[in-house]
Amino acid sequence: MRRRADARRPHGATLKQRALTCGEPAKEVADDARTFELCEQGSERTVIVVENRIEVRKGYGEAILERFRTPKNVHTFPGFIRMDVLHAENAEGNEEIRVCTTWESEEAFQGWANSDSFRGAHAKRAEQANAQEQAQPQAAHGHGHGAGGRPGQTESAESASPIIGNKVTIYQVVASHLPASAAAEEHASS
Repeated sequence: MRRRADARRPHGATLKQRALTCGEPAKEVADDARTFELCEQGSERTVIVVENRIEVRKGYGEAILERFRTPKNVHTFPGFIRMDVLHAENAEGNEEIRVCTTWESEEAFQGWANSDSFRGAHAKRAEQANAQEQAQPQAAHGHGHGAGGRPGQTESAESASPIIGNKVTIYQVVASHLPASAAAEEHASS
């Protein structure tokens, strides 16, 4: 059976070729085709998804989500495939944001995580949060900005921070499935 990304479609082009020629409207399909192609190469490469789960106090999620609405430098790194940002309310009533990035390999992800660009973006965000905390006294506004639970913070500063905590998990992609209509089309073309 042919690989999904290279299976011929009724118009003669492969899914990957068609998506690559359609430009921005088909970028997600092209990224998916690239992911399927890498997954099907066997053990020589392992596609991973890195999930950063951020828990935020209710009502503060939109400010965190705004950071991810516009593509940043991560999108330019070798091995980056895609980013999905998910938003929900958790059982405790807080907001939960999951930033999921897909990478060609763990080495590609580590290359970005150890880059000057990564360190610079996160240091800049911490500086902005500290500047906002100093410019907006918590007593007057009732909330702080930035990550909570840092050593040395007073209890009022910790309880005022919109970010409760975060956890990063790296997953190996072991299977990807297309919608039934695409799978039927693939089977018919092989």
